[in-house]
Amino acid sequence: MPSTPPPTQILGACPHDCPDTCSMVTTVQDGIAIAVHGNPLHPHTDGALCTKVSRYPERTYHPQRVLHPLKRSGPKGSGQFERVSWEEALTDIAARLHAIAQRNPEAIQPYSYAGTMGLVQSESMAQRFFHQLGASLLDRTICAAAGGEGITHTLGGKVGMRVEFFAESKLILIWGSNSITSNLHFWRYAQIAKRNGARLVCIDPRKTETADKCHEHIALLPGTDAALALALMHQLITHDWLDHDYLAHYTLGWDELRTHALQWPPERAAAVCGITVEQITALARAYGECGKRGEPAAIRMNYGLQRVHGGGNAVRAIACLPALIGAWRHRAGGVLLSSSSAFPVQRAALQRPDLLAGRTPRTINMVTIGDDLLRPASPSFGPAIEALVVYDSNPVAVAPESCKGGGRVCARRPVYRGAGALSDRHGRLRRLHPARHHTVGALGCAPELRPHRCAAQPPGHCPLGRGQIQRADFSGAGGPHGPSRPGLFGTLLCR
Repeated sequence: MPSTPPPTQILGACPHDCPDTCSMVTTVQDGIAIAVHGNPLHPHTDGALCTKVSRYPERTYHPQRVLHPLKRSGPKGSGQFERVSWEEALTDIAARLHAIAQRNPEAIQPYSYAGTMGLVQSESMAQRFFHQLGASLLDRTICAAAGGEGITHTLGGKVGMRVEFFAESKLILIWGSNSITSNLHFWRYAQIAKRNGARLVCIDPRKTETADKCHEHIALLPGTDAALALALMHQLITHDWLDHDYLAHYTLGWDELRTHALQWPPERAAAVCGITVEQITALARAYGECGKRGEPAAIRMNYGLQRVHGGGNAVRAIACLPALIGAWRHRAGGVLLSSSSAFPVQRAALQRPDLLAGRTPRTINMVTIGDDLLRPASPSFGPAIEALVVYDSNPVAVAPESCKGGGRVCARRPVYRGAGALSDRHGRLRRLHPARHHTVGALGCAPELRPHRCAAQPPGHCPLGRGQIQRADFSGAGGPHGPSRPGLFGTLLCR
């Protein structure tokens, strides 16, 4: 009897849109992934994965995985599909898109977000395809645009503390984040700080698992975070819990901010936020006196707080707080929302905007897709959307007013979907559903956006069915009728 080859371990990166972006080790035997665990040699991951990703072999080999292209054979919404070959699927898509592009390529609308965050696998190949085609552009605003602009306009970029330094902080404000479930590795450092005497305060409208484990939970009303931040500034100013030297030498606009903050006494903010005056004054005292003692105070924000009207300015107000007490003097002090600017990416090399060749297609905001799908052609809007190409997203589940938007997605326009590893509600609305790769077979480099390290994913392994990676999807969709240009999909992507 031939001996069974020993299992091998393949190093990779989790491509999810998550603050942790872990390094993974997949154990493979006879071409089958039998286990996934965190990389113990990656300092941030430290051998641990979340429950979701650690069970990925179950998801990869689940009987509901879509392994082959499916073409709708019944009315939209009926869930009736028949299996077709890759050649048939891609030829059909290419021919239909080519016909639309001949009339006006802006009638083709891509729709995607962060189904995978790998630099190669997420937008690079797709953007090359749509740039060459001249399709409408997509403004991907649904998750973090407001907060990203807020932190950039305050700190100069998406930069912040190193997450491991939170272990040395003496006061940690966890603001708008359920870290136990959505930022597992940060929570580990917060627990180290707690065991070393740090005070943890959770600021969140909901009583989350994280709130339960902190010393204090401040349950302000949704969308009132800026008011609380300004009231904290008011107290820091009136009690002189300020680092005047830091403000004088390392900030811009302090006088204007001071004037505005003094308009927000605790009484006003308490009425707006739905909390007590005492909660505001006690938190301000703890934060200010921490700075006066020369101890590091840290703030961990997350993107939930900026998904409201004025969310970008709320992020700006919170991000200003560390400067008032000089918290940035300590490596364990300051604020962290995202550190993605720590890894400059040559997106032009990846996405090839030069393929537009001087064309300036219109841009559609992804949050208005339901309304835009039914807009008629007009001089201000441009051509009516004739085809929606969805990948790495599920607009029926994530777009605002999903019942209205979902009906519009399914009612009038052809939909081509290529991002689903499992069948979902949106799958019932598609005209053609190509099978796609899964995480354990992805390709790309995932910038570890928050923990200041980078994790890489090698080419796919453990093939199952005929799921395609995005590079193959979009190069294949070029087809005999689609866009073709030497080097469009084959140029060097990573160095």
